[in-house]
This record gives sequence, C-alpha cells and structure tokens, in this order.
Amino acid sequence: MKKSLSEKIFQVFDIMLMVFIMSTIILPIMNIISVSFSSTKAVNTNSVGLFPIGFQTVAYKKILTDSVFLRSLINTVFVTSVGTLLSVIVITLAAYGLSKRFYGKKTITYFFIVTMYFSGGLIPTYLLVSKYLNMRDTLLAYMLPYLVNVFYLIVLRSQIESLPPSLMESAHIDGANEYQTLFMIVLPLLAPTIAAVSMFIALNKWNMWFPVLLYSSKNETWTLQYFLRAMVFDKVLAAMSNPEYNADPSDMTSPLNFQNASIVLVAAPIVMIYPFVQKYFVKGIITGAVKG
Repeated sequence: MKKSLSEKIFQVFDIMLMVFIMSTIILPIMNIISVSFSSTKAVNTNSVGLFPIGFQTVAYKKILTDSVFLRSLINTVFVTSVGTLLSVIVITLAAYGLSKRFYGKKTITYFFIVTMYFSGGLIPTYLLVSKYLNMRDTLLAYMLPYLVNVFYLIVLRSQIESLPPSLMESAHIDGANEYQTLFMIVLPLLAPTIAAVSMFIALNKWNMWFPVLLYSSKNETWTLQYFLRAMVFDKVLAAMSNPEYNADPSDMTSPLNFQNASIVLVAAPIVMIYPFVQKYFVKGIITGAVKG
C-alpha cells in the first residue's frame, strides 16, 4: 500500500526522534566507558570523547582488587538474590490468599492499599529497624522492611482472580490442597508475571543505596550502589588515588577513571541480564493488570 505524503513525513520525523532519544542514552554511556579506559593525562585534559585515549585498565584492576568493592559486591548479590526470592514468595502467597473469598477481605485489601500512599514516616521506620528490631549494620535491614510491594501484590492477585475458577475446582476435586493448587496449577500460569515482578524487585534491590545510608555505619555492610555513591563523594577515592595506596607512586590514576569504572562495573551485571528477561515485562504486567 502506497503511503501518503503526511505518513512519509511522520515516519521521517518519528525516525529522527527515535535516533535523537537513542543518542541521548548511548553517547553518555560511550563516554563513561571511554573515560574509564583512558589515560590519566587524557582524562585530566578533558580530551576523551566517545573512544578511549591512551587505553589502560588500571582503574578496573584497582577496583576489582579493592576489599571494600568486593565486599559490597557480595552484599549486593546476597541482598538481591535472597531479598528477591523472599519478596516473591511472600507476595505470591499473599496474592493467592487475597484472591480467595473470605470474611473481611475488603478490609484487609484496603489495609494493604493504604500503605501504598501512606507510610509510618522516615523517623519511626528508622527507630523501628535500628532500635527495636536491632537490625542496624546488618543486611536484614535492607530486606525485611522492603519485603512486600503492594503494587506487585495487587497485580498478582488480579491475575489469579482472572484465571478460570474451574482450574482450582478441578484440582480440589482431585484431592489437591491449597499449596498443591498454588504451586502446581496457579504458578505455572503466572510464570510471565512472576518473572517480570521478580526482575523489577531485583532491580530495586540491586540499585539500593538509601537504606545503606540510614542503617549502615561501617563499610562491611555497604552495597555496590552505596560504594558508587562513596566514589562520587570521594570517600573511597582518597585511598585509591594517593601514592601510599599504589604499589608504584608513578602509577597515579585520575579520580574520574575510578568513578566511571565503578559506574561500568556496577551497571554491567544488570545490563547483561536485562535483555534476556525484558520480554516478560510488558506481557507479565499488562496481563496481570487487565482485571482490577
């Protein structure tokens, strides 16, 4: 079918707009990667553009052998994996329970929904976690207070309610209990949604830094994002950039090398995983949100 002049103009404009948006994303990333691999002289003179100048990997070597970074990496992997698993389990069980008919269901549902708009406040939360639950300077402070996301709970509950009731009824007739029905009938049907929810939760866990600022007083409980924040605010650069830290005093590296190398190392794992799970995002969330 032949396109009209207005359609051709719109298509050209659409392509130009997409190219511009992609450029605003790709070009800064290329500059960050280039600076992280460039020589100190090129970085200090602002000579680095989209490609490295004076290629070197000193910043990566120092960061990857730094005890604070390695500890932060272990903490982040633990919080992301364990925290995501616990969140998905709790949210799925709660969603399955709320999909059933029982006395007081609306009241309990509204109780959950209210927490989406109102919280106890920063100071009461801090006192609860650090003083009464005694979780300060522990990784539990980054997981337990953020265990349930009500939005994802509602999404899963809505999709469970949209499933044909005959599936659950036939399972019960065959002698299956609620747990068998959930894990053998419901969960396989919710796989795309659970995959999408899991990835969103994992992203939040991986990018976590503010709870570290609140509940951590020592670098043994830092996460990667807080390590990156420390790099930006020169809390770690002082150790990495001075001659006493370096085995060779002449091997001085610009703080910008460390900062940009840290950005690359912190973002790389999620960037590599994202393409493999993004297909579940739209399918899972939209499917679960069809029925309100």
